[in-house]
Amino acid sequence: MTFATHPRALRIMVGGAVAWGAVFVAGAVVQVPRTEADLATRVESRLAAVDMVVRAEFSGQDGRLQCTAALADPAQAVALALTVWGVRAIEADISCGVTGAPVATTTTTSIVSAISTTTVGSTVATTTTTVPSTTSSSTTVPPTTLPVAAPNLFTATLQDGMFILDGTVASELERLALIDRARNALSASNIVNNLAVDLQALAVPAAQFNGLLDLVALMPRNLVSGVLGWNGSSVGLTGSYAAAADRAAMGAAAAQRGVAATLQARATATAEQASVLEAELNALVTARPILFDRGSINISLSSLGTVQQVAGIAKRYGGVVIEVQGHTDSEGDPGRNLTLSEQRAVAVRDGLIAMGVPAADLTSMGLGMTQLIRDSNGNELPDKSRRVVFGVTAI
Repeated sequence: MTFATHPRALRIMVGGAVAWGAVFVAGAVVQVPRTEADLATRVESRLAAVDMVVRAEFSGQDGRLQCTAALADPAQAVALALTVWGVRAIEADISCGVTGAPVATTTTTSIVSAISTTTVGSTVATTTTTVPSTTSSSTTVPPTTLPVAAPNLFTATLQDGMFILDGTVASELERLALIDRARNALSASNIVNNLAVDLQALAVPAAQFNGLLDLVALMPRNLVSGVLGWNGSSVGLTGSYAAAADRAAMGAAAAQRGVAATLQARATATAEQASVLEAELNALVTARPILFDRGSINISLSSLGTVQQVAGIAKRYGGVVIEVQGHTDSEGDPGRNLTLSEQRAVAVRDGLIAMGVPAADLTSMGLGMTQLIRDSNGNELPDKSRRVVFGVTAI
């Protein structure tokens, strides 16, 4: 049984996905005019860089080029416009020097699919679109990439079950897509968004950007920690993994998308590090307790982010055994409370396994009402007694 396939876990995961989907759709409606203006600005800037003066108009992701003077090669203008991320289809009208029907080319990449269709662990198939060949040599396209050694323009950093998004992107579309893909992999509360938009920044080509989004979705399940970044020329990934199968999955996904990945095995904990790990896990669940639906073993949707953070911290080191310990308050039958605490500990353990913590690292135990939390006067504190905590031992 895993958290990803068990019915109670599905209820949690699907409920969160539906809720976020509704929010995103509502936001997308508001963003449409801004998206069209953004696409037009970036297409015009892209063509101006090679001395092609055009005016771009968009309806959604579909655009049209209009010119004040005929272009030497309208087909090349269309081809270059298609390199702007987010453009789905574009044509040049007769004012650009086209004879007969407009020159039109359609890409297979959709903003809607790029932003909202990939879920954790999924692979998005990409289709290569052949752009029209050019016959004119009068227009030279200047380099649009930076050296491979250049610093990253933006990064997605995975650390302790959190995504930190930093740097500058070329459009609001890129920013929204990165945030949304991170939220497909982790709860919104586990995303730190520091991204800025600069319309003069270098845009990521569509194929590279879609591959980058796929890897963002795969990182939390397959890596302990990692940094995924784009430097203006290429996408790079560095990180650590907990199991050989995770390394194989992440390495294959990166290779399929043309991303250079440098992955290394996680460190093995010392006794001192195991002790610090235990303290860190218990400090987290004290501040953000793992809650359950009343009287049940269903983890509350509000605690999904906590479970993800616990998983990120728990798989930091190899060479440890982490015991998930369930506790209840004194209300009700002691035998039933013991069973309930055992089942809740198992539910948390399964959730951690689903987030990539090796099963061999985890055990679970229910303690029922045997270790109640009391105040200084000896009175039970039921809310604190109902808890899940952790014991960590170095092997």
